[in-house]
Amino acid sequence: MQKPLVALSVLAFAAGASAQGAAPAQSSVALFGVVDAALAHYSQGGRSRTMFDTSGNGPSSIGFRGTEQLGNGLSANFWMEAAILNGTGAGSSSGNGNPPTGGGLGFGRRSTLSLAGHFGEIRLGRDIPPSWWSHVVFDPFSSAGTGGGANITSSGGANGFAGANPLSFSRISNSVQYLWGFSPNAQSAIGRGVYAQLMYAFAGNASGKPALGQYVGGRLGYANGPVNVAVSYAQSKGTPYAADAAQGYSTYRNFYLGGSYNFGIANVMAHFGTNNSGVPGTKYTHWGLGAKIVAGPGYIPVAYNSVKQNNATSDGAYQISVGYVYNLSKRTAWYTTIAHIHNRNNGTHTFMGGNGGGNPGLHTAFGGGTSFGNGTGYAIGLRTSF
Repeated sequence: MQKPLVALSVLAFAAGASAQGAAPAQSSVALFGVVDAALAHYSQGGRSRTMFDTSGNGPSSIGFRGTEQLGNGLSANFWMEAAILNGTGAGSSSGNGNPPTGGGLGFGRRSTLSLAGHFGEIRLGRDIPPSWWSHVVFDPFSSAGTGGGANITSSGGANGFAGANPLSFSRISNSVQYLWGFSPNAQSAIGRGVYAQLMYAFAGNASGKPALGQYVGGRLGYANGPVNVAVSYAQSKGTPYAADAAQGYSTYRNFYLGGSYNFGIANVMAHFGTNNSGVPGTKYTHWGLGAKIVAGPGYIPVAYNSVKQNNATSDGAYQISVGYVYNLSKRTAWYTTIAHIHNRNNGTHTFMGGNGGGNPGLHTAFGGGTSFGNGTGYAIGLRTSF
């Protein structure tokens, strides 16, 4: 599908330029995507649900990306990516799916235009922020599906997915970015050598109104051979706690330090981070260990994540996840995952899913002072990419 589309796009570009008597620059356009389908079962606190999931191993999506070579190492690039809910055939407008959304197809996973050259890349639009990439890169489950570490590291209360804290969003809109150490128009997950990502997102508010949604963050990393380490810090303005009602927003701060080392038989990972609004009792500290262990034509992802809140009752949780991914080819794999969440004290952590279709919605009263209890999730699925 990709090669014919590229050929047609180049021919169309050449024909248009020839009609104007000009020589075309080299350009390319590609269609790409992922289709993931899984059957999952969740139970927690006396509630349960068996469901169809579309992001058990890799979020289902479809997109278009393209590059025009402008000469002297300069290129113009675009990337438009939408979440799809292949269980129903619907699209998702948000791209992060927390809370789940469906309906018309919208390019909410990524919608960017960029200019790249020897200076790096300047990218504009909606994209994954620096503060989220480490949650993906240093998690053996890539924060997808039943075993995703974000169930612990980005949930539990108003300071996470449950609230309107832009730091917890896996996508940020209206942003301007600078990237160094990444291939032009690539996913800014892991760079080469020293790599960096800086982002500023506009709130777009009228003068005198709270700058809700404003974001500024950065990530600095080093990747060479088996080693990858990165540190990120970000601030955003989100829905206020009662203590910040007068100014109309709370300032959320996120710190994340992660590293991995590939020993050949296993890629071992570790992370430590905090999510804090500055309001007493709203700081979450998390850490985790994990690995991708080579097993035949696939691998075994295994992870332990823990979080603790600095409130009066020291609420928190831990999650243990293990799975198996069997690669049928370079593009297709079947997988299975089991994960267990244990809430401590009044912890309100649960399975969050993502991509608009993976959230079981067993509990929604985050931070309400009553524990969600312990929970277990299972999933088995198939994922292919194109």
